Amino acid sequence: MVPPWQYGLQRAIVQNASAPGRRRRFVFLFGKRKFVVLRSALDDFENSTLSAVPGLLGKLRYVARLHNGGGAYSHWGLEKVYGSAPAEKAIRVSHGALVARILRTPLRDLEDDLQRSAAGAQITDFEFLTCLEIPPGNELPAQKFRASEKHFRSVLQTLSALVQNRVPATLRDASPLPPPAQ
Repeated sequence: MVPPWQYGLQRAIVQNASAPGRRRRFVFLFGKRKFVVLRSALDDFENSTLSAVPGLLGKLRYVARLHNGGGAYSHWGLEKVYGSAPAEKAIRVSHGALVARILRTPLRDLEDDLQRSAAGAQITDFEFLTCLEIPPGNELPAQKFRASEKHFRSVLQTLSALVQNRVPATLRDASPLPPPAQ
């Protein structure tokens, strides 16, 4: 009998899920050894997809764009690998966690993050903030309390006011220089 790996068949390594504290068992099938790291949809989404997006607000904008407005999320790659229900759950959990992190972040840090996120999206700070506004009647994911939604809206309004007041003065608006002293 000729071994199957001589025909170029691949070997799959399957890790048997076991309870904590028990030894893990690997099963080798035929072919070349290939190790596949199995991750959860949430881990994959946060550590692969979201880690590539600059800034905390940039990540929020990206996740918000995956929302269809009707309560569902869609991400082709995650759905292809993990299925639609686990992918949607991962995105929903991540979206709620991002909102919570933003609500805990000081405004000074969010203003710096806004500049980094807007630069990554290649739009102005003000345009970036308009992308983050929540349409009326559409509540934040994983935030069932109206206080969190009001808090988030107030953070966006404050950032918007900071951006509008940050516009540099032009020479026309500047006060004239005093005459030189003799």
